[in-house]
Amino acid sequence: MCEVPEAFGDPFIATQERELYAPLESYINHGFHLLQRPAHGSLRLVTAETAQTAAPAGGTWTQPDLAAVGISRSKFATTAEIRLFSFEVKTYAGCDLKAVHEALAHTRFVNFSYLVWNRPRCICQDREHYQVIESNCAAYGVGLLTVHNPLNLGTYEVRLPAQRKLISADDMDEFISTRFNMHRQALIIDALQLFCPGPL
Repeated sequence: MCEVPEAFGDPFIATQERELYAPLESYINHGFHLLQRPAHGSLRLVTAETAQTAAPAGGTWTQPDLAAVGISRSKFATTAEIRLFSFEVKTYAGCDLKAVHEALAHTRFVNFSYLVWNRPRCICQDREHYQVIESNCAAYGVGLLTVHNPLNLGTYEVRLPAQRKLISADDMDEFISTRFNMHRQALIIDALQLFCPGPL
């Protein structure tokens, strides 16, 4: 018999992906932030909704729903580290193998790509479908994050951590410059100057 932690409460199934954007951004800045923070250092995350912002050159699947820039520094490190995250959001009914490939496509310009699925903690009749999605995410290095109730941050679960992809400094600069507005770019620069004082 399926067991759902009592604290999870009833599931919430969104009818549109957009319903999940704001709650996911809140989770990224709180629960996800804790998972990414160095054990003995600091981390700043700057998030942006990027669903309507395509790559300058266009192309298929170039618009992750949300993205985040993580600026971190370990306690005794001599420099800060920048990592780019993308989040491809899917409703319960909208998650299929195509969604995995969408998330994989984002690794052309981010270090870590996550498929975010509004799937209740346990639905016995879809277990086989879940395993297909999970195994394909694992094969491609895509992270899998499931959401039982978007409004309850305790019900977000990283089922698979994303595997790091290498991208060039130029690609990183272009992604941040074209997907994050000037205000968010300023927050990123402020974090870099805080962690590594000096001219940028």
